[in-house]
Amino acid sequence: MYLKKVPETDESRIEALQAAIDREELNGDEEIILSLEEMQELRTFVTSYEGVGFVMQQAEKDFAQSQTDYIKLFDTAQMYVSHFIQVLQLTTIRDEIKLESLSDYGFESGKEMELPDLSTEEAVIYWGEKMIQGEAKRMSRGGYPLYNPTIAKVKVHYELFTDIVHSTKIYRQNVERQQTALQDLQHKAESMIRDIWSRVEEKYASMPIQELSEIYQAYKINYHYQKDVR
Repeated sequence: MYLKKVPETDESRIEALQAAIDREELNGDEEIILSLEEMQELRTFVTSYEGVGFVMQQAEKDFAQSQTDYIKLFDTAQMYVSHFIQVLQLTTIRDEIKLESLSDYGFESGKEMELPDLSTEEAVIYWGEKMIQGEAKRMSRGGYPLYNPTIAKVKVHYELFTDIVHSTKIYRQNVERQQTALQDLQHKAESMIRDIWSRVEEKYASMPIQELSEIYQAYKINYHYQKDVR
């Protein structure tokens, strides 16, 4: 049996709707199937559909780029925070910084520190903040700054990373919001296409098959053969 196949992509849906607009603009009074109000609604809808599709594509590009940037900035921030912690550990081993000062950095006071696991976003943010705050506290009491890397260098890469974390979340939310909007338009487009095709079939039901085929092509009505399984 032959069944109508509604377009399955945004591009093909817009193409079918635009084809209906183009055909209706050429039809005479006796051939039109859409009212002036329906034509205006259809034109407005196609414009909106195309606009949301474009915004969606840009949102996906922005999100993809933010993910690429995220990986690079995570690796760099992780490295700088890790190196600073290792330098801090070495200074305590050499007794250049007292173990009691480790509490400034979020470690247990008076005990030898262990290197924390920095394999996650949360850990890098947590320990990066602890190092920045701890170095500021210790230096406020007259302590000398640690070097290679300095806390200023750590802070630069820490803030670049936290910025991309925030940006990536915003881009992800934007993609999700556009997906919802696009899905609503997709459902409406399919409904409009079915309605237009049904009207065309009803209006031209008595037309000879050859002429009917031309009409169907003009409105982008697509049939496909499906085997009748019983």
